[in-house]
Amino acid sequence: MKKSILALAVASVAMSSVASAATVYDKDGTSVEMYGRVQSVLYSTHAAANSYSDISTQTSGRLGFNLRTPLNDSIAAYANAEWDVADNDKTKNEDTGDDSFDLRRLYVGADFGTYGKLQAGRFEDAIYWNVTSYSDVYEDWGCYGQLSDSDKRDGMIMYSWSGYGVNFMATYGTAKDAQTVEGAWAADETLDLDNAYAVALGYTTPDVLFGPISINLGYGSANVQSDANGVSKNINYDSYDNYAASLVWGSIDVGPYFAAVWNMRDFNRTNGADDYTVQGVEAVVAYGFENGVSIRTGYQWLNTEYYADNNKDADGHIIPVYVNYNVTPNFNVWAEARFDVGSDDEFYTYTGDTYDLTENVYSVGARYSF
Repeated sequence: MKKSILALAVASVAMSSVASAATVYDKDGTSVEMYGRVQSVLYSTHAAANSYSDISTQTSGRLGFNLRTPLNDSIAAYANAEWDVADNDKTKNEDTGDDSFDLRRLYVGADFGTYGKLQAGRFEDAIYWNVTSYSDVYEDWGCYGQLSDSDKRDGMIMYSWSGYGVNFMATYGTAKDAQTVEGAWAADETLDLDNAYAVALGYTTPDVLFGPISINLGYGSANVQSDANGVSKNINYDSYDNYAASLVWGSIDVGPYFAAVWNMRDFNRTNGADDYTVQGVEAVVAYGFENGVSIRTGYQWLNTEYYADNNKDADGHIIPVYVNYNVTPNFNVWAEARFDVGSDDEFYTYTGDTYDLTENVYSVGARYSF
């Protein structure tokens, strides 16, 4: 049987281009898999890989473990732990850098077979996994039109179920400080959350010509913590609503692949601060050849209202281009570029000095995976 389009997307993101995990222990159904990668990437000027926006090279690594053990004939426990490390990991918006490991994902769960899975820990919400991840197919210059790819949060609980072509996910986030919220520009995209939830539903058809078609919808909401006087601790942020939809056709591995993703976050603010909306669209056109070469391109648009300037809109418009060659299952090389196609000059200021999309940038990299 062919893998479902959801499984392909989740595996692509979760394993981060890892060729295969190495089983370091396997006995009586209990297994431990180790996977990881080491890569080096050359960045052009204005690529934010160093504090002076000069040409530079960054070498980074990733290490992860998958663990699984049966509890009885129908239930199994599983866990995942994954870390990132980079040499002097500093961007132009930071004063210091270090080489320490940063936790990426960490969760433990139970697999109930046909009744679904339940897990808790640090990971993205249901909207990312089930709706927006389909356009997360680039190395460096993607995901500017979506608002979920960096939101790995602590204290998450997720239930997932798939069958008969239906994919369902629901997540609940417990109260945690300093959680990533893309689009919360005035708070440097970090908020103390009181609670959050998200639900996502998708349907994947059997193959139509060159692959399955998937339609996915998602909705989420979050409330920001307040102090004892009921005042927001996060520059007057009160809550936000998250909406997303995607349409996907084909497989990102081999053959043609098309994806379109829409994502919007509606931020509510207190104490006279203006509410505002951030929304974006990502379109992907890709083709994977059986010899290991893949080509990906598309269009990305992100719009934000600048609440301190009469709700003036600012737009970012870019075209990413990516070419990858899997020389062997464990080694690949790639070249990638991002071209500005009409981004507003004010966009950098309006997004809290986060996204400067008016510069054309490129990167060239090599990776060893295990």
